[in-house]
Amino acid sequence: MAPLTEAHSVDMNDLLIHQLFELQKNKTPDAVAVIFGAQSLTYSQLGQKADALAYAILASSPVSLNAGVSTFRSVETIVSVLAILKSGKAYLPLDPDYPQDRLQQIVNDSGIDLCLTVAAQRHLFEPLGINILNSDSDYKPSAMPLPESKSACYVLYTSGSTGTPKGVSMGHAALANLLSWQQKNSISAGGVNTLQFAPLSFDVSFQEIFATLTTGGTLILVDDDLRVDPYRLLRYIEQYSVNRIFLPFVVLQYLTEAADAEKYFPACLKEVMTAGEQLKITPQIVRFFSALPGCVLYNQYGPTETHVVTQLKLDGDATLWPPLPSIGIPIDETKILILDEELNQLPYGETGELCVSGLSLADGYLNRPEMTAEKFIYREDSAGKTTRIYRTGDLARYMPDGNIDYLGRRDTQVKIRGNRVELGEIEVLINQLNDIQQAIVVAREDVIGQKRLVAYMVSKTGKPDTDYVRKSIEQSLPDFMHPSAYVWLSELPKTTSGKVDRKALPKPDLKRPELNVLYKAPVTPIEKNITGIWMELLLLDKIGIDDNFFQLGGNSLFNWAAKLYWRIIITVKAMLKATSINYQQCP
Repeated sequence: MAPLTEAHSVDMNDLLIHQLFELQKNKTPDAVAVIFGAQSLTYSQLGQKADALAYAILASSPVSLNAGVSTFRSVETIVSVLAILKSGKAYLPLDPDYPQDRLQQIVNDSGIDLCLTVAAQRHLFEPLGINILNSDSDYKPSAMPLPESKSACYVLYTSGSTGTPKGVSMGHAALANLLSWQQKNSISAGGVNTLQFAPLSFDVSFQEIFATLTTGGTLILVDDDLRVDPYRLLRYIEQYSVNRIFLPFVVLQYLTEAADAEKYFPACLKEVMTAGEQLKITPQIVRFFSALPGCVLYNQYGPTETHVVTQLKLDGDATLWPPLPSIGIPIDETKILILDEELNQLPYGETGELCVSGLSLADGYLNRPEMTAEKFIYREDSAGKTTRIYRTGDLARYMPDGNIDYLGRRDTQVKIRGNRVELGEIEVLINQLNDIQQAIVVAREDVIGQKRLVAYMVSKTGKPDTDYVRKSIEQSLPDFMHPSAYVWLSELPKTTSGKVDRKALPKPDLKRPELNVLYKAPVTPIEKNITGIWMELLLLDKIGIDDNFFQLGGNSLFNWAAKLYWRIIITVKAMLKATSINYQQCP
């Protein structure tokens, strides 16, 4: 690769993402680029390691345009992502927590022949039948120039309505435009400490990593235990002087609730970006930002097929922020169109489908030309100009002030804990199972702020087997796609036109689901307290002490609340012991 000139003399949109990193590395070679616990790398060290690994990638996979990378959190993961880009390939995240069937689907669909991971995790990917390269091994540098391929930057797999995941292939130009816009519209130009919170399989991770490594900032990695403990995470943010965090709304809510409970507000925070779900300004969020008057909240919007395309900046008096903020205005080089069914542009105030044109569009769906042509279409405007647009399926409207109101979906796609879920993919899997006559999956929010998936099923034989359905789903789908409740019906309610009437589906009852363990009632005060808390969280009538939290419908974010209550009980227990009170006899 030829030496690059200073960043201010180059149009960022003309460069590849790793070239933008090179510009920064040449300016600040000795600055700390990445920190993870006791490990750290300077910009120079990160570049050297990535260069050496890039040559090893090319030797192991000389043909494929994409390379898999494990989402296991480590300094080596950041090295791997950069090395894949330097090798001229696109990085494709492979989550080791995904079921083996899901990973195999992704490998087969993408055609990748290589995965980068640490030595301790290679056994998780060896069954996939591809080459494994240890990213934590030492590789020798080479004097040979690395390729300057214009391939995609990354491929992210999302839920697919046809029953299989689909890969979104995103090009460098769209992402370089995003980084350029963000530099001009945030504090990133000064080089800040950014928390690397999102998994690689979530496109926000790209922003976290490269908005930092192309501006001279330091990327602060966080392990999985800290990610699910908001109390420790708050102190971690303070400990490492984190200035910027990107969080899905549900995590932001848990974090601000924890801060509010402990009256602990990290003054180092200057920017909070949230995306993935509808932002709601809760009392805890108001108190959090009121306690940090110099901190700004950005509400960002963008599907995987475009990354971020709009942003609303919320600053000043948080008590004046609207309860349901808009998604703001388009970023640079991006146009948002609100169209009717015939693709005519609608006037201000009218609801239609949100469509995107401009530099922000992905290349399309990997190896899916028909699906790409269906979603990425060409539209001729009133002036006769033809433009490529992406149809998001989201409903929205332009307001008189130029901001855009998000108004939900026009199909069955939903967001669960910040992840996009096509309900049709879960339904296809369930309907293929033995004894299933018909099944439908819906997202319910019977408790405000707790959206959960519920599967409604009709048995062919009249002998429903919930455990069989649950295990089949767990073997094929990631945990955020697992239904929290399974409801068996004699038949699904229908509309007058014969379609399933989703609005008439009954609310799941409070009965404990069928599990592979016998019910064992809580006896001690602590057992009763814990099961009582779980019953409240999971909306169940009873829970046994041997029951599995996740099989009951819990998830890792529910687990934050569970951890909080565990901590309270343990603290009270220690206090009672210290006062010589027999805590076992306490009600």
